[in-house]
Amino acid sequence: MATILSTSLQAKAETFKALHQKQDLFILPNAWDAASARVFEKAGFSAIGTTSAGIAASLGYPDGQQIPVREMMDAIKRIVSAVNLPVTADIEAGYSQEIEKVLEVVREAMAMGVVGLNIEDSTGIKESPILDIPSQVAKIRAIRNMVSSAKKTLVINARIDLFYLGLYDTERATQETIERAHAYLQAGADCIFIFGVTDKAVLSRFVKAIPGPVNLLAGPGMPSVSELRLMGVRRLSLGSGAMRATLGTLEQISTELLQEGTYNKLTEKAVPYGELQKFFT
Repeated sequence: MATILSTSLQAKAETFKALHQKQDLFILPNAWDAASARVFEKAGFSAIGTTSAGIAASLGYPDGQQIPVREMMDAIKRIVSAVNLPVTADIEAGYSQEIEKVLEVVREAMAMGVVGLNIEDSTGIKESPILDIPSQVAKIRAIRNMVSSAKKTLVINARIDLFYLGLYDTERATQETIERAHAYLQAGADCIFIFGVTDKAVLSRFVKAIPGPVNLLAGPGMPSVSELRLMGVRRLSLGSGAMRATLGTLEQISTELLQEGTYNKLTEKAVPYGELQKFFT
């Protein structure tokens, strides 16, 4: 049984890695619990990611490594166990700046069946919000060396947060993002996740200058999927967007019930109870 499971997991890992090597864009939805993961699987996506912000909010924590790592890992495990698709996990910055502790998180994630991970260069520390390049390179290289030593496949998606943090002007942030992307890829990352920028000219510059797959985040101001595909973007994530949209629907349901006394928003797009039961039987 263990051999069959290992082979199946390796196949998922190779399938997920291959999605990044195609000359095309794929869309990665991000689940925050087992039920949302099943909905995405049923919809026909090729793989599923987790959303750290969505998981944190669902458990009562703010985003930004504020959730206890045990609770995050338990939530990721439930998502992995709920679907047959490859799952990549958002582990933020690894929940520690100590490399060995980050590796412990990665080992546990891989043991539960995760085939990819996001690792960001934000620190969550106000006084020093982003890691210097050598420190993040050391973290990525340590993860890659550990995975290689174990003869496993793991897609490392290195997130660069210069634009998200708003640390520099556009030109300086663009130049350093490209510098970081090269360094992270050389250290063993498979994909570069650029967070917080939607400008077409800047995005095109990234795709041309970065010698690896580029991952972007869907949201307000982002070019359409067809435009990103023509641009050469390889991966588009939903992040916490779907979870927040779900909360927006809950707000609409609440407002309609309290103000109108009707149930249209409650019933018009609800998953039938019988279908919900089939998710986990």
